[in-house]
Amino acid sequence: MVRRVARSFSQGIGRRSFLGHVATLGAGGGIHGFLSRASAWAAGETRQKRDLVILQPSDITGLDPLASIHTSDRAVSSNIFDTLVRRHPDGTLHPALATAWTRTAATTWQFILRRGVRWHDGTWFTSTDAKYSLDRTYTPVKAARLKVPFQTLDRIEAPDPETLIVHTKRPDPLIPAKLACCGQMVPWAYIERVGMTVFNQRPVGTGPLRFVSWSKGDRCVLASNSDYWDGPLRVERVVVRPVTEPRGRVDALLHGEADMITRLAPEDSQRVASDPSAQVAGALYAGLYVLLVNVWVSPLNDPLVRQALSLAIDRQAIVKDLWRGRGVVPNGPIPRGDDHHDPALPPLPYDPRGARDRLRTAGYRSEPVVIETTEGFLANDKLMTEAIAEMWEDVGVKVIVEVIDSEVRLRKYRSQSFKGHTWSDPTSTTREPDGLMGRLLAPETPHDYWRDPEFDGLAIAARFTADEGSRADAYRKMSAIFLKHNPWIIVLQPYEYYGLRRYVEFTPNPNLQLDLRRFNFRMHRS
Repeated sequence: MVRRVARSFSQGIGRRSFLGHVATLGAGGGIHGFLSRASAWAAGETRQKRDLVILQPSDITGLDPLASIHTSDRAVSSNIFDTLVRRHPDGTLHPALATAWTRTAATTWQFILRRGVRWHDGTWFTSTDAKYSLDRTYTPVKAARLKVPFQTLDRIEAPDPETLIVHTKRPDPLIPAKLACCGQMVPWAYIERVGMTVFNQRPVGTGPLRFVSWSKGDRCVLASNSDYWDGPLRVERVVVRPVTEPRGRVDALLHGEADMITRLAPEDSQRVASDPSAQVAGALYAGLYVLLVNVWVSPLNDPLVRQALSLAIDRQAIVKDLWRGRGVVPNGPIPRGDDHHDPALPPLPYDPRGARDRLRTAGYRSEPVVIETTEGFLANDKLMTEAIAEMWEDVGVKVIVEVIDSEVRLRKYRSQSFKGHTWSDPTSTTREPDGLMGRLLAPETPHDYWRDPEFDGLAIAARFTADEGSRADAYRKMSAIFLKHNPWIIVLQPYEYYGLRRYVEFTPNPNLQLDLRRFNFRMHRS
């Protein structure tokens, strides 16, 4: 069945049902109108000013780095703001706004801050800003996104402008890793002066790019920070624009109207790679593509039904036929490349007979199961939905597929109001299980549709111990509980691809943060 989906796509049959209409790019002539307008704009601006034009599937929703949960937001904010510690694409941790860090006691970390760093408004970065930034992550008034990663924090001290002391409630060996993924530094004086609403729309950071403007639905413009502490980027401006339709992003890249595109689908990667003006860069995603499950609705409130849905998915066929082999069939909720991933475990099984048996045992009576799919929010999301719907129907499940846009998905995600399933891409932010399972399946998070007391207790125990053997044992047990209950239907661990013009040199970070810094980005165009 997945081959039928892949074949019909490659032959152009049912193109509207798989790709949507190019009018999603906006009024004025669909893709051709967009390219015409973009070409004129690019000729007048990009080539003369050495701009870097990036197209991504959806618009940004806000730029406060401690509050946003949206990948498109982070693609922009990660370049406006810095962290104390940063993670390079190879997974190693490096100094950033902190030049050194030491664990001075079981529950105490000391960070030495970099001298001579200025905020984009010209004021100096000090430990007061760092303390304010971390205080925001665990006080009740801010940032649900960071409630779980930093719930081990007890108090923060700033004894002098260049020293930060972090006290935790119990030992937390992951503090540097958490700061690298989630610890963006924000300017306390600017926020106190303008308020959070203005800051979320006109942010000030210390990063390599400074905010210029944001026209919702059109573009966000950033300018190179000529005073950046790690050296300025060789671009004058970066322009980030939302283009929903995947082929529209590819066409714009190959016509020279964009310099970089994100979420390059596997079926388009060969087209980009074979064009003499373009190239492809990719990395194995540090996370999973999953169908998030609303376990509060029938029949998904029965774990046997969720087990059946998982067993009915032929993941090998999806990877082979829809992803052209550019993905991995997971063996559980710990992605390959993470600490405590067990390569000896077999891939998640495809067992349609077992799926039918579980449906009979559960007393399933053809109640509808809804998939609210996006189209282009994740690479291949609509195609995978079509294939999985066929697989589920083959074992006797009645499936309803509804297409929603990214804005609707975000609203439903925040309000926990999905009818059944939707696509999600949980990222392993710390490159070990607490950065994925422990963070996203915790109480009072947007993924919190399901609770299990034993799972929750194991997550807390693992978070608060420095003993790696105990942590490994807890994560094995958590994985077994997960696979019994399937709060997410895990589908695959994909390679994430970017399309680039030939003059762009870029090494992607597996965590989907679109970092543009001198260690992984260069533009050779004069």
